Amino acid sequence: MINMADFIMIIHFLWVLFMILGLPLGLWLRSPTLRWVHFMGMSVTALFAVLGIYCPLTMWEENFRWGADRSFNLEGGFLSHYISSLLYLDIEPWILRGAAILWGTLTALAMAAVRPGRGK
Repeated sequence: MINMADFIMIIHFLWVLFMILGLPLGLWLRSPTLRWVHFMGMSVTALFAVLGIYCPLTMWEENFRWGADRSFNLEGGFLSHYISSLLYLDIEPWILRGAAILWGTLTALAMAAVRPGRGK
C-alpha cells in the first residue's frame, strides 16, 4: 500500500513534469486552457524560486516521512529510490532556482509572443 509521503512524491513528480513539458506541449497542441494552467503554475513555481521558498510539496513529503519513520532516508523502496533520484537532483539549489526563473521567463515570453486562443 502506498503511504502519504510516496503519494505526495508522485504528485510532486507529476507537477515537475508538467512544469517542464507544459510549455512545449501547450504550444504544440495550441490549447489555451493548458497554456493558462501551465502559466499560472509556472508563475507560482518561479515566484517560490525568486523568494527562495522551498516547495510546499517537498516540505509536506518530508513531514510525512519523518512522522512515519524517524530513520527517514530517500533510499528506501521503489518510489523513494527511483522517483526521488529524478525529483531531487544532487545539484546546487541556486541552479534549480535559476532554472525555474529562466523557464518561468520563457513561459511568460511565450504567452506574450503566441497568445493563447489564437488558432491557425
